[in-house]
Parts: sequence; C-alpha cells; structure tokens
Amino acid sequence: MTDNGITLIDTWELPEDRIDESVAHWRERVGLIHTAPGFRNARLHRGLSPESRFGLVNVAHWDSAEARDKALTHPGFTASAATTTGYATVRGGWYEVAAEFRAAGSGPGDGPGITVVTAYELPAERIDEFLPHWLDHAEPMTKSPGFRDNRLHRATAPDTRFQLVAVAHWETPDAWRAADNAPSISPDLATAHPALFRVAAEF
Repeated sequence: MTDNGITLIDTWELPEDRIDESVAHWRERVGLIHTAPGFRNARLHRGLSPESRFGLVNVAHWDSAEARDKALTHPGFTASAATTTGYATVRGGWYEVAAEFRAAGSGPGDGPGITVVTAYELPAERIDEFLPHWLDHAEPMTKSPGFRDNRLHRATAPDTRFQLVAVAHWETPDAWRAADNAPSISPDLATAHPALFRVAAEF
C-alpha cells in the first residue's frame, strides 16, 4: 500500500429532486463510519448543472479496502444505504493514483473553488495506451491561471465501469473553461464524462 492509501469513487445518477435527500443520507451513513480505523476522509460533490450525467460523486480515502469493508458491518450503515436503491444508480470502485499534477503551494481543499470530475469508459487492457494521451492533454493545463491540482485514478478491478477517473480542482468554472482548450483525447480510446461540482458534504 502506498502513502495514498486507496480511493473509493462512487458516481451517482439520480433525479435532481432527490439530491438533497441523498446528501442527507450520505451524511448519515458516513457519520456512522468516519471514526472507524482506516478512514481518512470523504467528500460528496454535487453537480453544478442538472444536465450533468452525475448528480453526485463521492470520493473517499481509506487505508485499505479491507478497513472499509470492516466499517460497513455497522448495522445502521446497511439500513441507510438501502434507502437510495429505488431511485439512484450508483457505480463505484476502488482506485489507485495513476498520475498527478499539483500547482506549487496548492492543496485540494484550498478555498471553495470547484471540482472537475471526468470519468472515462474504456477497456482495462487499453489503459496503458491511453495514459500518455491523458498526460499530454492534462500537463499544459497545469500552467493555466486558476489551476490547483489534478489526480488521475486507475481502477483496481478490470470490471469497474469507469476504469479511470480524474479529479481536478480549479479556482473557478471560468478558469477551467478557459484552460480546457487543448486537443481532446481521441474518442477511439475512451469515452469521457466531464462535469463541474462543488463540495456538498465532507468528513
């Protein structure tokens, strides 16, 4: 295990009118387990546009998947999690850091800012082919005003729906839009689902 531990990323597809309810349930569930051994932190991100594919994205850091599995045996967590199954499609997976860029003196939680989450669909066997293209696309943006950091996560299981997920932090939506003018990564390699988020809840 690296110093980064392991990251759990869940993408939520759900109706806009159920988001507030889902944020409340997330607070309840994570509130039950955030003191468990191995828990590091968790942030629930809310999409800025109702047209986004994902209304919510959860990013949580643990020492290990086993630590979280043990924490989830809490009976209250199981009961609360069952409440979202009727209206939300949640796709999650475990990830390790594949690449990272960071602006000097910047941290992922400095100020309110915005979070850009890009989920990539591609076969696991094409990830090594894809990574140089992602790096070529992402590196020039690190010199743009308003950039804070960008971390690319790689799924640990080949059957995870989104094999790669990039989580980037920017000062403002306009700063990101102004910088995101590099040539797009070839759609022949991966299907990208980018969206803007703000933090809705965290532990």
